[in-house]
Amino acid sequence: QVHGQQFKSTRGRAAMTLSNTSAAPQDGGRAARSCFEEHLQPGILLEDPPDEFPVVLEKPSAQAPVSLDVDANDGFTLQVLGIGMGPVIDWNKCYGVAMHRDIRRFDRIFEANSVRGDARDLLQAMASSARVELMVRRPKLFKMRLDRGSASERLGLIVDGSMTNALLVERIPAGSAFEQWNKVNWDKPVRKGDRLLEVNGRGGASKELLHMLTEQASLTLTFAH
Repeated sequence: QVHGQQFKSTRGRAAMTLSNTSAAPQDGGRAARSCFEEHLQPGILLEDPPDEFPVVLEKPSAQAPVSLDVDANDGFTLQVLGIGMGPVIDWNKCYGVAMHRDIRRFDRIFEANSVRGDARDLLQAMASSARVELMVRRPKLFKMRLDRGSASERLGLIVDGSMTNALLVERIPAGSAFEQWNKVNWDKPVRKGDRLLEVNGRGGASKELLHMLTEQASLTLTFAH
């Protein structure tokens, strides 16, 4: 039995929700534009999508919600799970398709108002100021090689298979091959919220990816973190 066959939705259960909805400030777009221009560095080609970029949100007050649904599971960043009506939507309308600086699902916030290093501190910084300056990182791809005794040996990876072309990592069980990998490869661990995109260089629908996991004992897996 492959543990990846245990599908269930995790949205909301493990997520730390900053807010549900909020009314956007009328001048939010103009304020955000001014703030954004302060952060642009001369010489950057806007047609080249950045891996990391600044975002400036203007809330009507320090107590107003940011309207982001995030997960703080890794302890260092906030993974975006959902976006509600509010300053983030306003920002995305201005800096989305053309400038590639829109906040998207699975992006990771790693700095808020010059605070970084602890997810709880990021949440506090975002909730305590009317002006919220963020640094956002797009998901990064990394590969891992896993050698089993046989193709039938259990992987011990719990995933959510509800996505179209990926398996969303839900949990790394204790004693599993992935936990052992994480201990050795501490600089690129497989974590909750990562997406499995390819198995041995092949992508596909979630059910196809699950099947590929049972085909060979040696696996090269491509994740997005």
